[in-house]
Amino acid sequence: MLDSADVTPLDGRVARSRRTRAAIVEALVDLLEEGNPQPTIEEIAARAGVAPRTVFQHYADREALFAAVSAHREAHLEALMGAIDTDAPLAERVAEVVAQRARVYEWIAAVRRGALLMEPFSDAVHTSLEQFRATKREELARVFAAELAARPERERATLSAALGAAGSWSAWDALRTHQRLDVEAASAALALTLMALLSDRAS
Repeated sequence: MLDSADVTPLDGRVARSRRTRAAIVEALVDLLEEGNPQPTIEEIAARAGVAPRTVFQHYADREALFAAVSAHREAHLEALMGAIDTDAPLAERVAEVVAQRARVYEWIAAVRRGALLMEPFSDAVHTSLEQFRATKREELARVFAAELAARPERERATLSAALGAAGSWSAWDALRTHQRLDVEAASAALALTLMALLSDRAS
């Protein structure tokens, strides 16, 4: 059994370990956000103020480090998501979805690009990205459930897929990066697309 003299040094080591792990994660995020999509372990260690071997003492490989980054940011991501009233008028729900996607996608952009480069080589990163994609599709199906239910059954899956594609990170990145739109213009384009898909064309 540990006495008080043993507990204090042990607690101190645990606290130092947690601080070091957090510093390494923050270093990776900082480098990604500065435009370095694949920082080396040496670059991460230098930014965190530790030796490269220290990084490996806390994280077995880059996959484990990216998994730690994902876990670290999940709480912040939930706060950014917010709640959307599914009973609100269509135009209001579309506006809320667009505002939400703009907040989330702008915040995750740098880390997302780094993760996409790792995805083909990392089961953990692939699983994390697939879960995020599925969550975003499911959310659109929930928010626009009334519009989906109003369509003939044979059209629902197609409309759901179209909504998922329009509201995806890939579509947002295409607007922001490839078409070089600012956030306001990209948001307007997304809103126009969603309204076109959801409007009752038969009326």
